[in-house]
Amino acid sequence: MIAVAAALAAALLLTVAGPALLGRAARAGGLRPGAMLGLWTLATAAWLLTWAAMLLMLVAEVMGSGVKGFVTACVTLFQAMRGNGAETWVAVLAPLTAAAVARLCWVLLRRGRDAARWRRDHHRRLAARARRRTLGGRPVWLVDADRPDAYCVPGRHAGVVVTRGALDALSAKEMRAVLAHEQAHLRGRHHLLVSWARLLNAAFPGVPLLRAAAREVPVLVEWAADDHAARSVGAASLLHALGAMAVPAERSPEALAASGACPVQLARRLLDPCRAGGGLRRRAAAVAAAAVLLLAPPALTLGAAAVTVATSPPCACTL
Repeated sequence: MIAVAAALAAALLLTVAGPALLGRAARAGGLRPGAMLGLWTLATAAWLLTWAAMLLMLVAEVMGSGVKGFVTACVTLFQAMRGNGAETWVAVLAPLTAAAVARLCWVLLRRGRDAARWRRDHHRRLAARARRRTLGGRPVWLVDADRPDAYCVPGRHAGVVVTRGALDALSAKEMRAVLAHEQAHLRGRHHLLVSWARLLNAAFPGVPLLRAAAREVPVLVEWAADDHAARSVGAASLLHALGAMAVPAERSPEALAASGACPVQLARRLLDPCRAGGGLRRRAAAVAAAAVLLLAPPALTLGAAAVTVATSPPCACTL
């Protein structure tokens, strides 16, 4: 019971205090967006692994040391429950676990279906209305629209979409900065990071860590793409391009755009000479410390599950 209580406390601590830990690490180490993206992804994965380990512990409580011979020795679950006195844990955690797994699978299937449908329909519309052009040495879809806009569409038909309005409003160097931004999204597979954070938040609403991840990750991918474009072309050109395209546009969450984040925050970062963050040692220490703290809950929970398996009485099931 002590191991179970310690594991549960670690899981709840990660759930509630995870956002504060990541925010403190970012400030202490002056971490760049790429490092923060890695830590947020690690935090959400650690959260999911921690609660999966809680399920393993539940199985160990129910099946005892006979868990290794589950298939051949433990046919009747209720016999194992009576033999190991785990009725309370099963009554509380088993329905919650089943509901959580079912909801995660349902949300995954629904969002995957919607995303695939949007990309398929969007590519069909591009093929019918847009023209293929080469800008700055990169192939793009050119859409005949007055609003200045540019965004990338990930997936099977990945590519960058640019409107005629953006082509008219931006200089050649500014257009190169925008294209570098969008290519950074595609190369970094930022859509997968955003989709992962939004999937967990949609599947488990109300969890502080997941809610914060769904809010922070989309902003961080824009900052990471901005940093790449600023290094490639220059911060001034990117800033002018963002100003020219700072027009609200209705766009699917599947598309990542240079104008997708708050333009005021983006401008402040590009104009801030200290945005590179702290020194290499300071950043490495902050990342290492945050990673250790994030991995502690799943490690503790898996360890508690192992202790539960090792110390449980043999399963008294009969075939």
